[in-house]
Amino acid sequence: MATGGVSGGLFGLGFDQFEGYCTWTSGPFDIEKDPADYLNLGRKYRMQFVSVQLPTINDNFDASLTKAIRAAKFARAIGAEIVVYRVNSRPNYIRAAKPFLDAIEGLGLTPVLQNHCATPIKTLADYREVIEGIADSRMKTLLEVGHFHSAGVHWREGCKLLGESIALVHLKDQVGEQGVPFGTGQIDLPGLFRHMRSAGYRGRYVLEVEVQDKENTLRYLAEGREFIRTQCIEKQQ
Repeated sequence: MATGGVSGGLFGLGFDQFEGYCTWTSGPFDIEKDPADYLNLGRKYRMQFVSVQLPTINDNFDASLTKAIRAAKFARAIGAEIVVYRVNSRPNYIRAAKPFLDAIEGLGLTPVLQNHCATPIKTLADYREVIEGIADSRMKTLLEVGHFHSAGVHWREGCKLLGESIALVHLKDQVGEQGVPFGTGQIDLPGLFRHMRSAGYRGRYVLEVEVQDKENTLRYLAEGREFIRTQCIEKQQ
């Protein structure tokens, strides 16, 4: 996933800030490695790792919580500002929150909850249950525009629920549940940017491309960055 970097960036796509994963992807971070190895790699390719998806806390509760905390500390060591707190059930989201938040206190990290159709937080009701159950202002939220769209939730409803707790926004364009190139789908991205600006949001956006013709992903990322720049930023200034 790429965020809104402004230099030539990796592959010349114009991105130099990225979100990484500690699990399940084909190229996850190895949290047992020396963070300096990733910092050196980032400098080599002009990459900055600004957000990291943590390993999932599961029913092997103590061990998986310990691993998530260790991964959060690793994320901070490679320069990340935001970590995505991932858990396998809504009760465990609530149960693990306080020990997790206490363990990362003072690191300079912002932890966020995320709505996602493959997790226990799919709907507004799911999100509300977890937020109210955690009841801790240290836990912020991620507005996942595409997965709200897949769940039949408009991003405006998500914004209304999450409000000032939003610390990260994931962007996609979609037709139904299918990802499509930016500017060709049903999601009102220019409207989203207008709304977030008027609400005072000054945080990061992550551009995601999950299309059927995966061979064109890099081109769609470059075109998506240009669409966001011209239609959602410059056009509204």
